Amino acid sequence: MKEERGRIILQWLIPLVCAIIVIAIMLLKFSVDIRKDAVDIVEKELEETAQKYALEVMNELQGIRDAGETAAQVIGQQPPRRTDTTMLLLEALVDKTQVYEVVYVNGKEAFIEQDGEYANFEGRIYDEDLETFPNVVYKYLPDDDVLGIPAIQMIVPVPEDKGNLLLFYSVKRIKSLIRVDERYGNTTFAVLVDKDGNILSQGESGSSFLKDGNIWKGIDRKFQNAGMQAKVAMQNGSTDSVKLSANGEEKTLVFTPIGINDWNLVVGVDQEYVDSNQNRMWGNVLLMMIQLLGVVVVFFLIYVIGNLIGKKRNAEKSKTLQEKADTDLLTGLNNKLATERKIKEYIRDYPNSLAMMFVLDIDNFKKINDTLGHAFGDEVLRTLGKRIGVNFRVTDIIGRTGGDEFTIFLKDLKEDANTIRESKKLIHFFEDFQVGEYVKYSATASIGAAVFPAHGSDFESLYKAADQALYKAKKRGKNQLAFYDDRDREE
Repeated sequence: MKEERGRIILQWLIPLVCAIIVIAIMLLKFSVDIRKDAVDIVEKELEETAQKYALEVMNELQGIRDAGETAAQVIGQQPPRRTDTTMLLLEALVDKTQVYEVVYVNGKEAFIEQDGEYANFEGRIYDEDLETFPNVVYKYLPDDDVLGIPAIQMIVPVPEDKGNLLLFYSVKRIKSLIRVDERYGNTTFAVLVDKDGNILSQGESGSSFLKDGNIWKGIDRKFQNAGMQAKVAMQNGSTDSVKLSANGEEKTLVFTPIGINDWNLVVGVDQEYVDSNQNRMWGNVLLMMIQLLGVVVVFFLIYVIGNLIGKKRNAEKSKTLQEKADTDLLTGLNNKLATERKIKEYIRDYPNSLAMMFVLDIDNFKKINDTLGHAFGDEVLRTLGKRIGVNFRVTDIIGRTGGDEFTIFLKDLKEDANTIRESKKLIHFFEDFQVGEYVKYSATASIGAAVFPAHGSDFESLYKAADQALYKAKKRGKNQLAFYDDRDREE
């Protein structure tokens, strides 16, 4: 009896010990991989933040440029001498945009300032801006001739006039757009630099990286090679991050082009903050793996006592976790990963069947959030998720695949005529789609449709075709459905 008991113990103890050893080895390897992944994830998050702020700066400058070009078009149609219309346009540019001064340079003898006064510009900063440029030019002025402050000057050619509009934008304005200190701490800085690293806008931080007027000059000797590689990457227009030290101050510098001239936005975050986030992420995963190891040990013990009970519970738990992992919490539909996986599985299993994919975006969803609030925007998405499935079969695949993007995949349509019939269901759905308990809001959508396998024999190509059709619907004025092959217009 004792020998039998010992044999049984050894029968399960040896596999248990082997499993623990294997899992421990895997845990060690996985922890190394996770540490590397944690570094990549944090750096990617920093780069995405820098890109977001760079886009805000670019959008603001381009918005000013667009307003200046519109004013220049009108001014170019005016008589050569000053007119009231010209004065009103110059005043409007200052009032309605973020520039603090607008100068209209007309000819080679005089210019008109925003306040409507003629003045002699000889010897002033405008001398070099008399030439008419074919396109808008952006210049950095370390000391402008208006307020004596660092500024970005936009030179907008006036057609039919051989003159220019000079728009002055204070670089201090950039600080109000880029509030990285609120996210990463007071020692974080964000500056605008040219391709060689010369600083165009000073950050709030008294960082050693900013003291020499160039972010690369003060780098400690130990980090010179890394700094040179980063400088080359910046000159090549790349978005990247690098760990550097200046006068013993260690930071991760993230740089990204803003899309204007060769200027870049550089964000400097304390290395302590970066390391802390990386270690926290790595530590959480490591703890999870250790806990998993303990769960495995307990599982083996439970398995010895009751194999069938353990399998049943594990299967139920696995099913529950899978359902949660596949569900979008806001709408109750499939999430992006589940939607793609299920569509790919269908395409793999039924490559010769007829199916159709819709990709739809809620029209003006940002405006809904901005005017009615994010809570109402969520209600629009939630209501759409609840109601849209009623129009299709339970076997069809419906998922939320983006912020306000939904993907609908209709299986086994039998014949080609059904593609038009099913598309009309979706069109009629949005004709009556309203959200709100007290104030009804009629939400509309732009919808792109693509047919499988005619427009794409795999998920990627089919989605691309549907996305192009979606773009076509938006281009036609939104609130409509467009097919990739325009079959709906052939009826």
